[in-house]
Amino acid sequence: MPKLKINFHGESWTLKKFECNDDDLKECLKVAAKMKLPLAKALLDPFFYYYLKIPAIASTEHLPGTKWSGLLDSPRNQIEIWYDGKKIKKLHIANIDQDLLLFPLYNKNKINIQEEYSPGIYVEQQAIGFVGSYQLNIENFNLEELQFYLIQFNDKMLLQQPTYSNQKLLFRNKETLLIYQNGFEI
Repeated sequence: MPKLKINFHGESWTLKKFECNDDDLKECLKVAAKMKLPLAKALLDPFFYYYLKIPAIASTEHLPGTKWSGLLDSPRNQIEIWYDGKKIKKLHIANIDQDLLLFPLYNKNKINIQEEYSPGIYVEQQAIGFVGSYQLNIENFNLEELQFYLIQFNDKMLLQQPTYSNQKLLFRNKETLLIYQNGFEI
């Protein structure tokens, strides 16, 4: 069966609010104290997870809690649409988010989120590279069935996982390099 594949290249941005049960939080605070770091900074250290030894919290990638992430709207972003091994389209987030056109070129769902940071511990990360590949087996490809999801999160525009005919495309892989991370507490 032919495969629809959508690749995201460029910069990704992620904000995670760390939320866990009281027992795990006590253990995290204990390990952070041993490392002589505040918890917000300890969460960025890979050795923190080695010392923690809680399988559910194996790395910053697997932090429990609320998460906002996606392909960041920057000059480096690129979206490729492949069908049956052939590149159909190459576009940018700016091509998807065109509000001034009489008829939109692509189906999009845009959500505005004005987040007031509630008290808690946050981890912000930015990565660059092959941000993600999403795939779905389909019989025929029709560009009008493809739906893009945009989030305006405060001052950042993020592109998230697309759908085709109301079916989620499955995330396959990513290859990124972390270029920025920050842990902070409010």
